[in-house]
Amino acid sequence: MEAKQLKLLFARANAFKEGDLSIGGTTDELLRTDARNQISAMKIEEIQQTLLVEDQLSELLARSIDRQKLRFIGDMRIAELKQILLGAKAEIWLKSNATALSSESIAAVVKTMNNSELSQVALSLFNPIANKQPVGIVTIGSPGHFGSRIQPNSPGDDEDEILISTLEALCYGCGDVIIGLNPAGDDLETIVRTEKLLQNIVERLQLPTRYCVLSDMNKQKKAAEFTRVDVGFQSLAGTSTALTGMLGGDVDLLLELCRSFNGLYFETGQGSEVTNGAAEGIDMLTLESRCYGLARHIKKETGKWMILNDVAGFIGPEVFKTGEQLKRTCLEDTVMAKLHGLTMGLDICSTFHMGIHPKELGQLTQEIVSLTAPTYLMSVAGKADPMLGYLTTSFREHPRLRKANSKQITSVMQKRLIDLNALKSDGTIDPTQDRIAMLYARFHKEGGEKRSSETLVEEGKRKIMALQQRGYDLGYDAGTDNVDPVVVTDRLNKMFNNARIALYAKTDPAVIRDCCPEAVSISTASLDRDDYLAHPSGGEKIAESHLHTLMSKVKQSVKSFQVQLVVSDGLNADAVNEHLRNVLPAFRWNLTTAGITVCPTDVIIENGRVRAGYHLGKILQPELLVHFIGERPGTGLNQLSAYLTYGTDKEGHSVYQEEMDHSLTTAVCGIHPQGKSYQMAVDELVRLVLKALENKCTGVKLGVSK
Repeated sequence: MEAKQLKLLFARANAFKEGDLSIGGTTDELLRTDARNQISAMKIEEIQQTLLVEDQLSELLARSIDRQKLRFIGDMRIAELKQILLGAKAEIWLKSNATALSSESIAAVVKTMNNSELSQVALSLFNPIANKQPVGIVTIGSPGHFGSRIQPNSPGDDEDEILISTLEALCYGCGDVIIGLNPAGDDLETIVRTEKLLQNIVERLQLPTRYCVLSDMNKQKKAAEFTRVDVGFQSLAGTSTALTGMLGGDVDLLLELCRSFNGLYFETGQGSEVTNGAAEGIDMLTLESRCYGLARHIKKETGKWMILNDVAGFIGPEVFKTGEQLKRTCLEDTVMAKLHGLTMGLDICSTFHMGIHPKELGQLTQEIVSLTAPTYLMSVAGKADPMLGYLTTSFREHPRLRKANSKQITSVMQKRLIDLNALKSDGTIDPTQDRIAMLYARFHKEGGEKRSSETLVEEGKRKIMALQQRGYDLGYDAGTDNVDPVVVTDRLNKMFNNARIALYAKTDPAVIRDCCPEAVSISTASLDRDDYLAHPSGGEKIAESHLHTLMSKVKQSVKSFQVQLVVSDGLNADAVNEHLRNVLPAFRWNLTTAGITVCPTDVIIENGRVRAGYHLGKILQPELLVHFIGERPGTGLNQLSAYLTYGTDKEGHSVYQEEMDHSLTTAVCGIHPQGKSYQMAVDELVRLVLKALENKCTGVKLGVSK
């Protein structure tokens, strides 16, 4: 079958999700049923012989197939494969033949299964990391295991926030798989500092777990020159185009980097390639399966400790927007990962602009865990991540989920947490402020602190109370039967409602007048705010009707200056209204004082996403573009970001395109008094501008330059 025909068939066969519409997906159930029937009749080898896209990733996936074993199963039809997977001997068959299945064949059989069938397969297969363990010992990924990744994110990478969040999570029995921090600042100094903090937590408390700072591998490799890096992190993609956009290189670079680390942590998620214009006409489910094929190959080649995390629901309503679609995605991805022989967890999550209420997400989480038996879930303080601005699984939910599914954390972690008095002697939770504060004291005493334990306990309690006053869900304990306390539920509902309001906020003209003495206002191709939220592509392109305004008012003068300033509402105009006055004028003044020329006419974009800045760069061709934009709401804070893009590559060719790789851009995120302070943000932005102009680059290349 020709690649174009198979790609269309694959797209139509999927359970409906909005993200597939752009590459041939359909809302017509009859067309979908017909496509699934056609796929069911196809032979495994027929699918594996069809090259969906010519790129390095496809070449690697083809090389990874066991050709000897393929000779024995190549004539098998997808319908026959499905029956084997639903049979009692599926696990035995897979041990012999799984390496002969391509990622596309695995995607094909998953497309033909309903939710009940997917759940049956998911609950029958497990890929534990430790394959040889004593009887009765629960290990990561084993049938009796349900674990977690502590995600102690902080809007300002504040060490007290990270530490206390981690300690409270331990008191809920969380963190047995990994402690993984998403840094708000992706500069080398922040990465090194947070790596050292996580290392101290794990080593001082002697925790039998791993730790990881989720920067890209290029920066982590650089950080390893200054501190120990335990686990290397990288987001994966299903095409070389998408992977290069994130990493700054293709699969060869990724494999080389992976060999630099003792452990590997990968994140995936349906939709990223589509939203970044790098899907190459391939549907989201198949792209996700190709990510798992890449991980399987890396695992085989390196032999490293490896886990994956499927971030299902993080992108937004342009990918999928209902609870049923989220459930279907988690079922599909879990089965595909298990068929690839991988140990994977889920981030069952929702952005605030998807509109799934926290209560509904909690109910979905319970259902999905019972249907899929994931290795682990995220665990954050209070369900709403305080830095990334999305809803996921809270610390409090984990004991409930373990009990409901008759599973537990790893045996070694449970024993250690009991020894630390983080858990009670019978392994049950009692997450009081006293326990958290005692762990705080233990951490500092193990680090050489000379003050008494009593003094440190009191200090820990004061810091917990201070964080509560700043709006953090820390130190509130668990209610009767581990039900969320009323104060916690009220806080989360208020945050959800405020986020929904912020999504429709408008930039205040008075703020723009105060910050931008000369400005030209334009808008994107989005028809209105609802269209902007539902269809991101419209918010990524400047409206044609405004091109003349740009050309006449800005284009003629921009080449005379080094920096062009841009302001967009993004997903939260309130962030612009609240913070721009404290950042932009000071930033402009400091640049001018440093001898940097700034175009006097700023560009203000209504309904503008990050890529609208790239399109603007294509039109104006500035040497360096600095784009201020409101981050997605949901953290309880209205946070501002700035994206810096240097306009030419080393050959002098323009890099600006609407579909430009994000790896070419440097982001400064979390600008807020409780995150990255105004002065810190201005200082960092000025430093980055000077560095970018000197090195003639931004993004990944700037991050590893001296």
